[in-house]
Amino acid sequence: MALLTALPAVSQGFRGGAGGGNRLDYLAGYLSLTDSQKTQAQAIFDAASTANETARGHLTAAQDALKAAIKANKTEAELDQLAAAVGAVQGRMAGNSAKASAKFYALLTAEQKAKYDAMGARGGGGGPGRR
Repeated sequence: MALLTALPAVSQGFRGGAGGGNRLDYLAGYLSLTDSQKTQAQAIFDAASTANETARGHLTAAQDALKAAIKANKTEAELDQLAAAVGAVQGRMAGNSAKASAKFYALLTAEQKAKYDAMGARGGGGGPGRR
């Protein structure tokens, strides 16, 4: 389950966490990531952040359309359709984040995975997205 807790990090971007620090730098130190792992992780999370940034624009548009439909007292069927569009974008963003988390987790050694998993067990959220 620790992988799922990294989802917020990807959707928010990996830089600029609490205290202005870089969460990837924190993970690199905590997990003793190699330079290669850190480079690969940065590329993985940058790609997911870019994909989710694009999706955020679609999400805003879908939410605005739903709000307008509510105010216009549209039919329940129309509201369902617009709500489903919002959910589809949110699902796409969750998928982007989950895929990035899975790719990151696959980079880790068994020892690093154990440390990463333990982050969640201690209430730390199990990933870089938790503050």
